[in-house]
Amino acid sequence: MDELRRGLLAYLRQQAEWNMPDCVLASGLAASLGAAGARRPVPAAAAPSVSYAPRVPPAVRSPVSVAPSSAPSAPGRARPRPLRSLASVVAAASAAAPAAGPRREALKALYYEVKACAECPLAERRKSMVFGSGNAEAEIMVIGEAPGADEDEQGLPFVGSAGKLLTEMLTAIGLDRTRDVFITNVLKCRPPQNRDPESMEVVKCMPILRRQIAAIRPRVLLLLGRVAAGAVLGSAESVGALRVRTHAFEGIPAFVTYHPAALLRSAEYKRPAWEDLKRFAAFLTEQGIRHGSGS
Repeated sequence: MDELRRGLLAYLRQQAEWNMPDCVLASGLAASLGAAGARRPVPAAAAPSVSYAPRVPPAVRSPVSVAPSSAPSAPGRARPRPLRSLASVVAAASAAAPAAGPRREALKALYYEVKACAECPLAERRKSMVFGSGNAEAEIMVIGEAPGADEDEQGLPFVGSAGKLLTEMLTAIGLDRTRDVFITNVLKCRPPQNRDPESMEVVKCMPILRRQIAAIRPRVLLLLGRVAAGAVLGSAESVGALRVRTHAFEGIPAFVTYHPAALLRSAEYKRPAWEDLKRFAAFLTEQGIRHGSGS
């Protein structure tokens, strides 16, 4: 049951990134799949259950039943809030979601094409294929190294301590990570014990990254760390040498700075990283790059 719940949560989170209509995160459904424990049994006096089977991969396919209770609340306990109907939740989610543009649709199609990738041995032990997150219509693309344990668990990039620092770094230069950028990694699967990616793994994953870049068509890239810079720019130089220059990937300007994980390990990198971010922000202003929209 724990494995099923984890798989469904990862799937629902990914669907939420694409604002897909079959991602119904009503409070009762989210609670029933939450990591806090198994679903509570439905009382005998409950109303007939309402079944909803989201379109999930075969490995985790199972109907999810949500039964709003009509029985009186036990003394001293708050009466549970009834769930809204599925139709009303979908309508509200659709109204709140941004209109799907061509880049979002292209990226979504790519995700469904490659989500079962098994081109290298990393696929055998992964929990999640970490494709990316953020705004597919944004003009800024942030590229890191590889998923870590938290990312592998949740199916989203940069959600651990390094991810929290990345969010703060982007906020410091006026960028919202959910609206203004699309974030991904060179590798889409976690290497064992978070070791450095091997050259064969980079070679196998680079076609997906190239297609992501082609789908989003960003106006600028921000490369985090030695692995990302080396893979995208084809350079063996250190981050210290690369960060002081503006580069290009297939005509797209590219900036290099230290990976947030390196900043957590070594405080000495924080000042140069801040200088890199200020130079990056100045470039965005000079080029008139709009936040949160494609050109």
